[in-house]
Amino acid sequence: MIRLDIDKQMKVDRKVDEPVTPVSRHVLNLKGVDLNARRVAHETVSVDLKAEIKSHEPRGKIQIVGGRRLLKKGLGRTAMIGGSVLILFVLMLGQMMFLGKKEGKEALALAGEGFVSLQNAGESLLAGTSTNGNTNSNADSLELFATAQTLFEDAKEKGSFLLNATSPWLTEPAEVQSLKNLLDAGTLLADVGTHFGRARSGFGTLPAEGSITEYLRTLSETELEPAATDLKKIETLLNDVDLSGTVYADKFTEFRSKLTTLNALLNTWISVKEPLLTALGDRYPQHYLVLLENNDEMRLGGGFIGSYAIAEINDGRLTDLNFQDVYKLDNQYFGNEKVPVHELTALTPVWRLRDSNTSADFPTSAKNAMHFLELEGGQGVDGVIGVNSSSAQALLAEIGPLKIDSLPVPLTAENFPIVVSTLVEAKTYGQNPKLILQEILDAVLTQKMATASDNVGSNLFQKVGMRMFAESQKKQILFYHKDPAVEEMFENLNLSGSLPALATQAGDFFMPLFTNIGGNKTDRYIKTALTHDTQLLEDGTQIDTVTLDRTNTFTAGTLAWIKTTLASYGFTDWDTTLEYVIGDSANKTGIRIYVPEGSRILDTAGIYRDDVQYYYDEDQKISYFYFEQTLNQGESKSTKIQFTLPKKLTGDFKEYNFAMFRQPGLKSVTYKKTVTASSPDAEGGLEFLSASTPASRLEMGTDYLLEGAFNNDWEVKLLYK
Repeated sequence: MIRLDIDKQMKVDRKVDEPVTPVSRHVLNLKGVDLNARRVAHETVSVDLKAEIKSHEPRGKIQIVGGRRLLKKGLGRTAMIGGSVLILFVLMLGQMMFLGKKEGKEALALAGEGFVSLQNAGESLLAGTSTNGNTNSNADSLELFATAQTLFEDAKEKGSFLLNATSPWLTEPAEVQSLKNLLDAGTLLADVGTHFGRARSGFGTLPAEGSITEYLRTLSETELEPAATDLKKIETLLNDVDLSGTVYADKFTEFRSKLTTLNALLNTWISVKEPLLTALGDRYPQHYLVLLENNDEMRLGGGFIGSYAIAEINDGRLTDLNFQDVYKLDNQYFGNEKVPVHELTALTPVWRLRDSNTSADFPTSAKNAMHFLELEGGQGVDGVIGVNSSSAQALLAEIGPLKIDSLPVPLTAENFPIVVSTLVEAKTYGQNPKLILQEILDAVLTQKMATASDNVGSNLFQKVGMRMFAESQKKQILFYHKDPAVEEMFENLNLSGSLPALATQAGDFFMPLFTNIGGNKTDRYIKTALTHDTQLLEDGTQIDTVTLDRTNTFTAGTLAWIKTTLASYGFTDWDTTLEYVIGDSANKTGIRIYVPEGSRILDTAGIYRDDVQYYYDEDQKISYFYFEQTLNQGESKSTKIQFTLPKKLTGDFKEYNFAMFRQPGLKSVTYKKTVTASSPDAEGGLEFLSASTPASRLEMGTDYLLEGAFNNDWEVKLLYK
């Protein structure tokens, strides 16, 4: 072992004017010992500090010391920790003081400004408009993302002291953590924006040749999926950001909300990518039966099927589309299947493809159509697409007038229904009156889409896509696929038009279905206003009153406008039969009212109670009320049915749930939903607590009211006590 002369060493170590302080014999002083000797000492001397501390009096602390000044000799472990805390406290004090300085405030301000820039860039990118309102904004958006990057870099520079002075022992000020997270999230979000910019550009410039589905897969894997991964990290970072008290607080809250929406959209894309690519013919060509339904003549599952097409999609490209008159196929079949719905028995004695949409549940109608297509000699298909004529009219409103070779003037959205319907019914196109549909499609592809493909900035593709999606949400365009994964995707995106099992609905609901039983196109001129009022009694009894106000708007002036419009297209060959078919006749409609099973009629108005019949729906396993109504030109009628629901609301807190389901192809219908909670007490009605859907306005004596255009299925939940 190495023996150390402590007294001699102390003389060497101390200054002349310093007093000599005795050193504990248990202190191992290595000052003055060369490095090699120290190494040997460490190897040969074993000191169990814990054992030594326990075996000696407190005054004999064991320490390994170096050449410290006498002022610091003798400090114990507690003193060392205290000193460290003091140092760290000074560091924290410096951080907090820094936050009050100009540089600290500027760092947070720059980070906040960076996020505002990112928000503007994201909104510009997704909306397809630049900061000055022009289109073709991809370059503008990417420039905003670059500006945000610069702001974040400046913020890092301004806050460098703050960001580098960290401590693993003490909590950072909230502002420091917010700044760090903002900068980290901002850097990631700028990358997300760049990914989105490239993705938008990629979607807008699809390859002229080769597989589009493979192109979309690559675009997803290189741009959208990395963006989704970054967004998850960003949301975690922003959870610990607090900008309250700053000028960016409100904008940051709004930004967080939009970021959550964007994250949900990306997750939706990732979940639907594979089934979507399957539907687009990624692995195998997909064949679809396209049902062209004229909702000027309503059926239970949409408009009357006057024509159809077989579409082939391979690798994301439409490789074939062939239009056919439905009667050409139906007339080749001589089977004797009976029509399964009573409304159509007066129109046709047998069931065919043209009447296959006999259910408001589109998957059911689609399966019927596939059955008849094969039964009547057509090819097998992978799916069905139902397209109501009003959706084509809406699409034409987006893309503008079309010049058709066979027509002397362009076709507009306003006159599209009457022109096409009249020319088809008049057999203007000889043996195949549906040729005009092929001409219209060719005109869309050549005049509109071909031009747009040369200039994606025209935004036409985006407008058309958004319009088609909006029409599908209204049940004007619906999709079915026999692959369960693809069908699940359609359902999740609300594109399938599927109905829940009405017989098992837990709460109150209402679904009206209209079928034209007059064999004409008069539904175009029918305006309908629905009112569903519910009274909640003190004992929990639920009483519903359904009112249908319907008007036939066709007049002599309407017929004159039709003839003038058709004359501009060169058609003047009118007869009474054609006038009858296109609308100059009474509208005859069979009306189904679906309400909770077991509901009992209490009263009626505008119709005799005995005229309301009871039928049973085999598909939905539920009963419904049914009556028929005839409206002459210019006539209005109001029909009211009051009934009590089979179940009472129970408990101190009563929850009233209501759902309203829309018929495919339905148009020109508005609704008004009211709820009144009454009580025999002098104090008045029950206390209204909350609703999942806000009331648009309130009326005297009404606890809840919601009204608007009946464009889709919806539900509401109300709470009372």
